[in-house]
Amino acid sequence: MPKRRFQKGCIRKETKQWVLYYWMDVNQDGVIRRVKRSARLGEVSLSQRAAEKAAQPILDSVNSQTVVPVVTMNRGLTLKDYVPEWRKFVAPALKPSTIKGRESSLRAHLLPILGDVPLTGMTVNRIQDLITSMKSRKKTRENVVTDLFSMLTSARKRQHAVSPPVKLSDLYFPADETESEPFSFTPDQMRRILKLASERTPWNLFFMLLPLSGIRSGEILGLPVCALDFEQNLIHIRQSCWQGRIQTVKTKGSKNSIPMTSAVRAKLLEYLPSHKHELLFVNRNGRPYSRDKVVSKVLHPMLKKLGINHKGRRCGLQAFRHGLASLLVSTASAKVAQRQLRHSDAATTLGIYAHIIGNDHIEAMERVQSVLIGTSGKSQVSTGS
Repeated sequence: MPKRRFQKGCIRKETKQWVLYYWMDVNQDGVIRRVKRSARLGEVSLSQRAAEKAAQPILDSVNSQTVVPVVTMNRGLTLKDYVPEWRKFVAPALKPSTIKGRESSLRAHLLPILGDVPLTGMTVNRIQDLITSMKSRKKTRENVVTDLFSMLTSARKRQHAVSPPVKLSDLYFPADETESEPFSFTPDQMRRILKLASERTPWNLFFMLLPLSGIRSGEILGLPVCALDFEQNLIHIRQSCWQGRIQTVKTKGSKNSIPMTSAVRAKLLEYLPSHKHELLFVNRNGRPYSRDKVVSKVLHPMLKKLGINHKGRRCGLQAFRHGLASLLVSTASAKVAQRQLRHSDAATTLGIYAHIIGNDHIEAMERVQSVLIGTSGKSQVSTGS
């Protein structure tokens, strides 16, 4: 075999690591193929020159290759066998919240039921058996199957033999026997909550932002002061917070901007002069709040004091978002609601944020503000050209 000399490879920064990509000749089942390989070179704290130095021995070995190694595709690898590899090489690139959800799926459903099944045996029938065996809500079953699909995709990328992809449309998910609507605050309930929180800093601002912006609670807890644009009266959503740690937003469409209503602007200008931190909301240690603690220590005691009953129903900060959605649909339109809540289909249609803030959108949010706190005003927002 002729030598393939002087391959330079490709060094990139990925998930806080320097990674080298290169090509190598291997004999897979009697057929010589060029396959793409990768190697981690170290943390990004290393200089690029140091990363290149660490990559050189690998490239020297590849460039001087004279013997084609025989690689047997592992056709008996089970899901249980693959999980340690996934945890070591794939999980570090995921958001902490995603890892927690996937580990929950593995622990509760995937490993007990499919742990001993080869990756080549993940057929429609096998996955349908998983769905049937789960005594969970339809949404939970869909999430578990989606987690499985993601792990199988990563196994394919890592050169493991995996059964052909299965689509969600190939599977049957039984409907829930009793479908409960997500908890949603009514306009009257939101008014009462805002009134109760009005004398408690910073919760007066926090609970005003929830219904008057529709920003997810994690995005509010991760909102930096520099994301507040008082010139255009916009709030730029670029990051989120999960269990006190900053991470990316939920979807690509979530990375967008929304109008700042006049009442929110006034409250921010009142709050910021005495605020000295990078994030808008931090605890006494200067760290981001945990959403779960805000719910248990602040929201639920307020609901108890106000007599707002949520017994038997999961009630969190998302209930403000549902309440805003209902108000926007009834006072404006579904299109405006989708814009304000940054749902993916609306973001795809409307494009860059500077072009999605129209007068109907601004006026709709001012009407919501009027319903909830009885004030109105005109925000001067650039609508783009």
